[in-house]
Amino acid sequence: MTRAEDLCRRAADANARQATPDWRVEETVCAARTNIAITRGAFADAARLAEQAAGLARAGGDLADTSVQLSIAVAGHVLAGDGPAAVPLANDALALARQIGAPALVATALLEVGAAVVQTDPDQARACLRESRELSAALGYQSARDLVWATGIAALLNDRTATLELGSTAIRALQRLGDRLRMGLTLHMIAGTLATPRPDAAAIILGAAESHVIESASNAELVTSTAAAALGEERVRELRARGADMDWDQAIAYTLTQATQALGEVGSGSPA
Repeated sequence: MTRAEDLCRRAADANARQATPDWRVEETVCAARTNIAITRGAFADAARLAEQAAGLARAGGDLADTSVQLSIAVAGHVLAGDGPAAVPLANDALALARQIGAPALVATALLEVGAAVVQTDPDQARACLRESRELSAALGYQSARDLVWATGIAALLNDRTATLELGSTAIRALQRLGDRLRMGLTLHMIAGTLATPRPDAAAIILGAAESHVIESASNAELVTSTAAAALGEERVRELRARGADMDWDQAIAYTLTQATQALGEVGSGSPA
C-alpha cells in the first residue's frame, strides 16, 4: 500500500504539470486510492474517493466508468454502515447502466441497489437479487465481485441456502483470482450463516478470516456471541485460534466443506 500511495502521488504530480491535465489520470488515481482505502478498512474514505472518481468520469463523458465508480462508492457506504447514503448512488449507477445498454453493468448495479435497501426494503432487495441473477445467467457470466455482493444480500435476507451456495461459488472464484480482501468478507458472511447450526465451524472460519484477511468487528461480535451461547467463551477462543493457525488453502477447503455439509443438511431436512 505504501508503494501504491507513492505511485499515486507521482502520477498526480506528473499530471498536474501538464498544460492540460488529463481527467482520466485523475480518475485512475482516485480509483487506486479507493482500493487502498478499502484494503485498510477505511470504507467511508473509499466511498468519498469513488464518488470523486465517478464525478471525473461523468465530466469526461464516460458513463460506463461513472456507473462502475458509483457502484464502488455504494459498496463503501454500505460497508461503512451508511445504507441511506448509498441508495441514490446505487439508483444512479443502475440508471446509467440501463441508459448505455450494458447488461453486465446492469447486473452489478442491481446488486448495489439491493445491498443499499436490503435492511429497509427486503422485498426490493430480493427482487434486485433475482433480476441480477437472471441477467447474469442469460449472459453466462458473473464476476467474483458480483458473487460477493449477491452473497451479502442473501445473508442479510437470512436466506441460508442462497448464502451458502453463492458464498461457495464466490470463494472458488476469488481463490482463482487471489482476491483475499473479498475472500475475507465472504468468509465472515459464511461464518455468520453457520453460527447457529454449526457454531464450532463458524468460530474456526472466523478465526481464519481474521488471521488471513480482514477483521470485521460487528460481524465477529455477532458470530462470537452466538457461538459462545452454544459452546462457551473459552471453547470459542480455542476454535478461533485453531482457524487462525490454518494456512490459506486449509481455511478455504475447510470452509467449502462445512458449507457443503450444511447445504446437505438443509436439503435432507435435518436441523440447520
